[in-house]
Amino acid sequence: MEYRFGNSKKVKELGLTCDLTCPKCTKKVNFSVFSNSESRLNADFPFVKSGNVYILVCPECSSVFTVDENKAKTFKKGEKLAIGNFDLKEPKAFEV
Repeated sequence: MEYRFGNSKKVKELGLTCDLTCPKCTKKVNFSVFSNSESRLNADFPFVKSGNVYILVCPECSSVFTVDENKAKTFKKGEKLAIGNFDLKEPKAFEV
């Protein structure tokens, strides 16, 4: 299965979360948070839509999760408690 997290070559590290329980390995860890920009062509105006994709990685089992953009923006402003256990989402599989 293939996953794609944005289409920019530059991935930015945003920091570490507070202690969260990983849904895969069930250990209490500080997830690493990364962002990558994503641009898509659209048939309607505006023709190019861009945004950010936010990725969380477990340091113990290397599981990857995503989080909503609003939660990630709050985290980016320095609010470590913005991302909680219930905010972690499984990434969507990329379909060709």
